[in-house]
Amino acid sequence: MKNGTATKTRRRMTVETYIASEERAEVRHEYVDGQLIPMPGTTTYHNVICGNIYIVLRSLLKNTFCKVFMENVKVQIASKKDYTYPDVLVTCDERDFDKRYIIEHPSVIFEVSSPSTKVYDKTDKFIRFRKIASLEHYVVVNSEKVDIEVYTRVGNEWTSESFTNIIETLELTALKINLPIEAIYAETFQGN
Repeated sequence: MKNGTATKTRRRMTVETYIASEERAEVRHEYVDGQLIPMPGTTTYHNVICGNIYIVLRSLLKNTFCKVFMENVKVQIASKKDYTYPDVLVTCDERDFDKRYIIEHPSVIFEVSSPSTKVYDKTDKFIRFRKIASLEHYVVVNSEKVDIEVYTRVGNEWTSESFTNIIETLELTALKINLPIEAIYAETFQGN
């Protein structure tokens, strides 16, 4: 990211070449219609928050058929010309269960945002994610303060709800769970 926007590389490549090269790459890239977009580095808070979300979701979903993945698993966005690495995702679709690298039918996607990615995560990336027919919740978590935006698909429309209180919980109706915000921010700037 540069000045809050992703910088694209100049060279174009096929989807097949992209998928093969990402398996060996030291730097992850999003793939949008033939263009590579390098993924930015992260902070320790970002990493802890992603880990917290993953651990809490695994615990809450342990007796279900849903699977939770973190950071290094790609999501294919509708057209097969668009791939990205969400911070955390949940799929409950058995068509994804035998996949090794790419999830096609996520139910919930979490992005942990920083000042440089917040606008992108809530606009361009959200526009891309809305093309995923199976997606029911998109959750953007601020990595520097308690501030979470939950986007929920209701029919063909999306609603949003903001959370800024550490003692609130996020209701994820698609998964039939409530996710405590305090657990998301544990061991970060909150001092927990």
